[in-house]
Amino acid sequence: MNRKLLNQTLVIVLSALLCSVAAAKEPEELLWDDMIPYKQDQIESLFKDPDEDIDRLVQEDPYAYLDFTQPVAALNGRYVRIPGFVVPLESDEGGMLTEFLLVPYYGACIHTPPPPPNQIVYITFKEPINIESTYDPYWIIGTLSTTPYMGEMADAVYRLKGERIEEYKQ
Repeated sequence: MNRKLLNQTLVIVLSALLCSVAAAKEPEELLWDDMIPYKQDQIESLFKDPDEDIDRLVQEDPYAYLDFTQPVAALNGRYVRIPGFVVPLESDEGGMLTEFLLVPYYGACIHTPPPPPNQIVYITFKEPINIESTYDPYWIIGTLSTTPYMGEMADAVYRLKGERIEEYKQ
């Protein structure tokens, strides 16, 4: 085998191996609580006088230490799998969607005030997908970003480029 043909063959084999490794990458399971950052100034206050602050923490609202308006910056660019309910933004008569909101509980954004911005994910798919029922939860798999989305129905601090959708099973 001549050197040029050997190099070409080696490039093809290595490319195939890299593609199979990339395709085998499993998404990280992300839950809604993972998407809420702590208020840094509140957490830092716990270390000033630990005895007093722990007593105060027990008596106060634990949600006071969470920030529901900001994303968790470390999640940007992560390949994830997140469960939730679909809120269609636009669909055809057959229910084919390319964009929708994913929310943690059924009915969010429709009959009640929307969840906070870091409890909503704006999802886009390159190719339209069929959602059989908006009453059922789904797993959405794709790459998450912390790019804000502002819409008529709700605002979100996360976006996800959807790759696939699966029926939700725990």
